[in-house]
Amino acid sequence: MYHNTSSNSHRGLWRGQAPRPGNTCNRNRNSTPKPQVTTPPHGRLIAKFTTENLPTHTIQSGDIKISDVEFAASYSLVDRHSSKIIIPGQPATWNPPQLPVQLPPDYGDYLRDHNGARFKHPLQPTVQSLFALNKRFDASNVDILGCASSLGDILRFTRSVESTFRFDVEMVGNTLFIIRNHNNELIPDVRGYGHSFLDASTSHEANLKATESHQRIISYSFGGLKCLLRFECDGYVDDINTELEATDFSIPKTPTSNLIYSENSGKAVSQQSILEIKTRSHARGPLDMSEQLPRLWLRQIPNLVTAYHSRGKFAAVQNRTVERDVLNWEAEHRGDLQAFASVLRQLIVEVKRASHLKLELCRTGLGPLELREQAGVYREALPAYWKDRWAGEYRQGSPDGDEEDGSGQGDGCVHSDSCPSLWESAGSEDDDDDFAVDYTACDFDTCGYCGYCGH
Repeated sequence: MYHNTSSNSHRGLWRGQAPRPGNTCNRNRNSTPKPQVTTPPHGRLIAKFTTENLPTHTIQSGDIKISDVEFAASYSLVDRHSSKIIIPGQPATWNPPQLPVQLPPDYGDYLRDHNGARFKHPLQPTVQSLFALNKRFDASNVDILGCASSLGDILRFTRSVESTFRFDVEMVGNTLFIIRNHNNELIPDVRGYGHSFLDASTSHEANLKATESHQRIISYSFGGLKCLLRFECDGYVDDINTELEATDFSIPKTPTSNLIYSENSGKAVSQQSILEIKTRSHARGPLDMSEQLPRLWLRQIPNLVTAYHSRGKFAAVQNRTVERDVLNWEAEHRGDLQAFASVLRQLIVEVKRASHLKLELCRTGLGPLELREQAGVYREALPAYWKDRWAGEYRQGSPDGDEEDGSGQGDGCVHSDSCPSLWESAGSEDDDDDFAVDYTACDFDTCGYCGYCGH
């Protein structure tokens, strides 16, 4: 169950780690400084969820499955020190070496979050690529947007699997944004052969050689909700019904204060061709599918490669279709998935109810799921321009919605990060729930001037 306490009743690792001598692989050639990671304190508790007595009866039985899976957008990330994105980019092509092959071990520290390490707003490249690949993209019917890692943490909670996490949640228009941001946090002293095998068994097209990570966004329906899910893609099989129909790209040519610099290159590929690649030591026995199927289900990945090795000598690679396994897992875990859908729905309700606050979602171990107010420096899901565009509040520069100057700015207010919010506290310092709108500024939807930033 959840308790409202408001008074208003291993994948995702960065492959560009510090190189070892003699390693010339593109994905491993950049050294990574070890940043100082500071953790802000937890803020006031707003709502608490437990796995007991969740109102799962409100979820229709036909909704307890993923349906209507479609490719939505994609982009590739390059050098860790560059904020450039390549749209749509392209996953690495599965091109395994001749076996047996001896590979060097993984070495060094890896970033937890590709997007968080590069961008102040980790979901901005997702949003920008969605609009770039579909100029008439309609965000009004999207209920949830987040990365697979964050949704996977919520799923682990509903399955009573131990996990500790903390990420931001915010309503933008009608959509619950779930924002994971580890900034430059590292996973230290990584051991194994997973990245080494990935580098040896996949390759990029000549125009995408600098790719460090390929990020893929899919859309689907689950629990009566329209979801957009972003995940890092290991690779794809080039001979499985791969290339999608060409999309009408609309990508700005130069960076502006509102835009991440982007290039148009690569091709969008079908979900049917996507691979998840795992490595496993022979000494540890077969891969435990009970750990893999939930992540494959969430990402709707139909192909699983498992490469077995003895101290880095790979002699067996198993490549199999797992669609039937994923469907069976879905059918066998209906109770867990009903709870998952219920939590997602209730989370939307609670975040909307407290939308005047900056919020985060957290859990420790086997504890409850807690919705808390952010403490310290507040974090935003998106820059103001992209929030307005997602919510449908930006003003187009031309009748058909195209930006005439390529800057990504319309005629209306495109508040900078320094522009004050229209929300001001109307109560005392101790009364965080009483907020009111400050109407002293003009309505920029009416006159195109907000009274704060001069736009």
